[in-house]
Amino acid sequence: MKEKRFLRLNPSRGNFFAAGAVLLASAVFFVLEWPIALEEDAGGQQRLCWWYVLAFSGLSALAAGICLLQFQLPGAARQAIGWLLVLLLPLSTFVVVDVINGTRIWQFSGRRWLANYLCYLLVFALSYALTRRPWAAVAIGGAASLTFGIANYFVVQFRGQPILPWDFTSFGTALTVSGGYEYVPTRKMAVGALYYICTVAFCVKVAPQDAPNASRRFHIAERLAALSISGLLAITLFPLNGLSYLDISVWAWNQKGSSELIGIAASFFANAQYMMVDTPDGYSARAVSKLSDELEGASPPAPLGQPQGTPTVIAIMNESMTDFGALGTLEFTPDNMPNIHRLQRSGDVIFGTAYSSVYGGNTCNSEYEFLTGNSMAFLPAGSKPYQQYIDSTQQSLAHTLKSHGYHTVAIHPGDRKAWERIDAYPYLGFDEFMDATIFDVPRSFEHRLTSDMSCYEQLIYEYEYWRELGDTPLFLFNVTIQNHGGYEDENYETTVQVEGLEGQWPKAEQYLSLTRESDEAIQYLLDYFEDIDEPVVVLFFGDHWPKLEDGFNQAVLEGYNITTDMYRVPFFIWANYPLEGQKIEAVSLNYLSGLLLRAADIEGTPYTNYLERLRQDIPVITDICKIDSEGTVYLPGSASPSGALEVAGSRVPSEMTKKLRDYSILQYNNSFDESRRADSLFYLEKPQALRINE
Repeated sequence: MKEKRFLRLNPSRGNFFAAGAVLLASAVFFVLEWPIALEEDAGGQQRLCWWYVLAFSGLSALAAGICLLQFQLPGAARQAIGWLLVLLLPLSTFVVVDVINGTRIWQFSGRRWLANYLCYLLVFALSYALTRRPWAAVAIGGAASLTFGIANYFVVQFRGQPILPWDFTSFGTALTVSGGYEYVPTRKMAVGALYYICTVAFCVKVAPQDAPNASRRFHIAERLAALSISGLLAITLFPLNGLSYLDISVWAWNQKGSSELIGIAASFFANAQYMMVDTPDGYSARAVSKLSDELEGASPPAPLGQPQGTPTVIAIMNESMTDFGALGTLEFTPDNMPNIHRLQRSGDVIFGTAYSSVYGGNTCNSEYEFLTGNSMAFLPAGSKPYQQYIDSTQQSLAHTLKSHGYHTVAIHPGDRKAWERIDAYPYLGFDEFMDATIFDVPRSFEHRLTSDMSCYEQLIYEYEYWRELGDTPLFLFNVTIQNHGGYEDENYETTVQVEGLEGQWPKAEQYLSLTRESDEAIQYLLDYFEDIDEPVVVLFFGDHWPKLEDGFNQAVLEGYNITTDMYRVPFFIWANYPLEGQKIEAVSLNYLSGLLLRAADIEGTPYTNYLERLRQDIPVITDICKIDSEGTVYLPGSASPSGALEVAGSRVPSEMTKKLRDYSILQYNNSFDESRRADSLFYLEKPQALRINE
């Protein structure tokens, strides 16, 4: 009798096709991505990276070899091995994803290993419940995890922070702006992908069949067991906050750093716990009523300008605009912002350093803080208010100006659906929203994106159009796009260099050259309005830092606090009428609308007036830090619904804590307690939601 072998070669047509497909795909990838197989030695010479070549070729051969094998196993053994693989492979997937992302995985404690394993096991168990096939669960769970890991790597490279749960609500926006970046796979990605192919091929060969004579009841029990495991894990990780017991907590101000210390998956799942906005400590109808009495009885702040009439109000949020030269650590040849620097020296403008809550992206959050006066400090880490919270009328600068008879127009030369602006802007009080498709002026481009100059020509067009129509005052809010990330355009001419280090940081020099164009464009706009008889006031500010080379960031921030100073952006308020010129050392974006109203000599709401008083004591309140009037910096502790009041390394004075708590109570009442909202604090007249032109 012939002995039945456990393993044998099975060179069938299908197996040969599968093996050939694996080898062909591997060879094509290796040839197309040949540069990643090279590395520089100590002398700067190119040489083969042998570990990569051996790992790549070895895994390719292994995957092809597995395709040619046939395992002779009893049905029950196959089923048991399949279950075991579903339980074990989440652990190796965790290792692959974190190695790709360069976390400190080998320094993780046992509890952090367990936390990450449970996160991946949740995905694999859910996949098994849906498919009831071990190989399918491994294929789906592994593909989802690996895709997430690779995407996270690129997001960190381009934006400076990992993928957060709220990013999935802005997936369309990500696709819209992703074209300007360069996607180069890494060696670890290639090896990880081949490892994934090997595991799927092995699972297909070992556990492709059902258990022998398995009944329908057994199949249902399998699904229920997998669903129970995934449900138990979900409950443990979220409502029961199991991750905190496994030494997992995230830093709201440094998501990249915390993900490196606790793991990519654990960091993502920990952030998901904070998707809901909790009621602030001390919140009650009585607390709101008490604050309401205080705010409505307070005197408004003095004006900062003398427009002698109702001014046109223009606010420009300039994409990725920051002033590296103001740090004084590097010199640029020529000066990339000569006109803005001249304005600052003139004594005729209100200017200074503003602090953003975001770095390298998430422009919508800077818009939200400026327009509403609310702070990201009191929202869950990584929130995107436009997508998550603005589904009804929301207090904003636009509503305040509409109460004074203004026609309100938002202008952004990108996709109108990006960050869901088309839905958010009507609730924020804008009458019109002009995207790239309905510009009235011809558009010019800088590194494939609509130029600042085109935006400002459209602003001028709008101004002239409405001036001809009559006496309706105009509020124009322009979000530019020219300086958006993706600073690898080989056809873009670099005009600004880092003095003494020319060519060392090409992305930074392309960015600096773009900001020189922005500087010239804003001067063009101001020159136009300088000669206009009617009063006009212009606020200009950056939304966040660009994501550039790490070496450049380290050089430009030498001697500074990298945790907080990489959130500095410039701002200035200019008018063609007398302004009380001053330099403001530090201010966060949530205060800028109040400053703009004072410069325009326009009455604000009790809420905006309150914020102007609060600014005197706590001039910076962001998701990253708090800075008091003495310049003391307070960093938040571990992210939590009340994280804004927690501080790492410094004891917050009780008076400051009370003021922050009052602010959080007012913001919550304004944004999340519509049925009990104290409308008189936030609106000068009852607002109506608008429908923006389609």
